[in-house]
Amino acid sequence: MSDIWFTHPWILLLALAVPLLLLVRRMLAFPRRSALLLSAYDWVPQSARRLRLPDAAGLWLRLGALLCLVPVAAGIRAGRPVAVQAQQGEALVIVLDISSSMTAEDFTPGNRLQTARELLSEFSGILSHADLGLILLAASPRLVVPVTAMREALPRALAKVSSAGFGEDGTAIGSGIASAVNRLRSGPWGRRRILLVTDGVNNRGGLAPADAARIAAAMGIRIDAIGIGTDSDSRYWVPVAQGAPVEVTARIQIDDKALEEMSRIAGGTYARARNSGQLRDALLAIAEEERTRAAGMPERPDFSWIRMLAGTAVLLICLELVWTRFMFAELPG
Repeated sequence: MSDIWFTHPWILLLALAVPLLLLVRRMLAFPRRSALLLSAYDWVPQSARRLRLPDAAGLWLRLGALLCLVPVAAGIRAGRPVAVQAQQGEALVIVLDISSSMTAEDFTPGNRLQTARELLSEFSGILSHADLGLILLAASPRLVVPVTAMREALPRALAKVSSAGFGEDGTAIGSGIASAVNRLRSGPWGRRRILLVTDGVNNRGGLAPADAARIAAAMGIRIDAIGIGTDSDSRYWVPVAQGAPVEVTARIQIDDKALEEMSRIAGGTYARARNSGQLRDALLAIAEEERTRAAGMPERPDFSWIRMLAGTAVLLICLELVWTRFMFAELPG
């Protein structure tokens, strides 16, 4: 059961007025009315007049309404106030680059893709309040996990991610962002974000990253990007038609300027991670920013108890009026 708390608990002392009213009524022994009460309907017993049932029932209904209104005046609440934004919901789509350059072994203990998979899985566990989705990015984007509240779906999918095969290699950043925007554009979430993790340059697809960012910004979708990789020569494997990937050693280019511009246009941030520690820090910074933002959101109290008690009080008052004004006819004594 939810905790009950009050914004003005001292007002609860007014509930003591109910037994005091009963005590005063009994001590003063108000004289009986000289009027004659007759039942207005056949099913109401005539003996009710002798038992003073109309007066007693009306009094108890009135006191019951008063008891209901006291906690309402004290500001009764159930549970704890909930952030308005959290009520509206939040969604994040991760766009992960799986091009051949992500197999570069300049990250430890695994290559870039393996490290990104593990740290993104940890990151998804931190964002317990958001619905998550996953798009894999190579020559074209591929949806792997639709935006869902199922917490285990994304880590399970990340564990199976591998680099692009022959004919799929490339980095279509603009198309990947557009695909993520399409997944978020008509959702019910109050806050929508895209997280891009890549190590390359937009070299496939017909949409520039900046243009995709403008589309996202027009729809109120934020883009955060993380560029991963060192600035030195790295060994990685390129898929070929003949079968096994070919080993290549080269310096992998990353377009920091384009990624930074894309994030700026869509109201997000860009970070460069040259090792696994910096990648973890960049992800934690994004998660911490979201926690801080959620903590600063205005709160919406829970008024369910107030509505219930106020409704009960109104019902009791209506019953009293019906009982005393319509159930019995009063003749002057």
